Amino acid sequence: MSQAKSLDISPGTFGERGISIPFTTPMLSQARMRPTRQGEPEFLLPSFNGGKGMYIMPWRSLPAVMTVTLHDRLLYDALLELKQYSPDTVRQAVLAVQATGVAGGDASLAAEKTLALDVGYQALTQFTLVIELLKLARMDPGELLATGMTGSESRRLMRAALGQLGQRANLPVEEMVSRVETLATLIAPVGLPQCQQLGRLRMAVGELERTRASLQRWGATDFSEVSQLADFVAETAKAALDMSRDRLARLDARCRDLGAIAGDFRALRAAVAEDVTRLGWLMDGWPFLIRLWDSVSDSPLETQQSTMGELFRLAPLIPVGEGGKEPSAYDLEVLGKIQTRWLRMGEDWRTGALDMTAVMRIEALKATLS
Repeated sequence: MSQAKSLDISPGTFGERGISIPFTTPMLSQARMRPTRQGEPEFLLPSFNGGKGMYIMPWRSLPAVMTVTLHDRLLYDALLELKQYSPDTVRQAVLAVQATGVAGGDASLAAEKTLALDVGYQALTQFTLVIELLKLARMDPGELLATGMTGSESRRLMRAALGQLGQRANLPVEEMVSRVETLATLIAPVGLPQCQQLGRLRMAVGELERTRASLQRWGATDFSEVSQLADFVAETAKAALDMSRDRLARLDARCRDLGAIAGDFRALRAAVAEDVTRLGWLMDGWPFLIRLWDSVSDSPLETQQSTMGELFRLAPLIPVGEGGKEPSAYDLEVLGKIQTRWLRMGEDWRTGALDMTAVMRIEALKATLS
């Protein structure tokens, strides 16, 4: 039914680490999913008895261990329909299920708002790309700026502008339009540096920087052994931040050289896609932890200490093959014992029965995620 895996064994790649899934069943919350060689998803869960083991389980085995919420059953069905597994494709599936209302009205409204924002960000990115290309070609973008980024007139003007730009670059208008649309779709999750546009991944990096600083301050004022867990989570966040800043710098440099759109676009597209995809993997799992820590900012110390145990349990280490530290660099066994002593989940959490208080808490957190 399952296979235990030691905490000392670290995945070599992001694919082996799996993608964090925002299930609402407490025992499954933020479980990581990865496809097997046969293509069937399997899930990585911390040991149910609080030990240092890791369980690797197929979905068909989970109902024998726990009661799974309707939301999670529907989400699993949506995940099965994906042709490719990545943090971005999983996010789209999660939002689609969340928008149905199965995780509560607040979560549904939040998902609908997020999906609308995604469309808006993509339109803004495409509009900004056209404006920047016009400036690069020393053409006046005034008429397009006056018209704005929405409406049929705006679309007509953008197409006309791209036609002129394509003509200068000896490219058919359809090819120029396709290149700009493709690049806008790729860049929208990050945002363009020219207008300080903050896409969701760039904002996630900023939020993680804020949370890391908060964890460091908290750890410096907590005199229990839990401060060691705070130090670990803060150090894990730093590793993700360092690599994310490097990727952002590369991506922004490429976006400031938009003349490449008219050149070797295949190489530009591949480089941008790789940078954005890597940012998605680096931020995977952190938004939930950020909201979780924010949710106890005004709570009693004991609640913050137990929540720190959850943060330690879920903190996404960067795999060694992706530039992360060797597992031996962390004393995970000692930290795991501290976490076991302090983590206080709902009393039904490890029995497999649904702890509805915990489910509602997770659903409330989902309503704040994007």
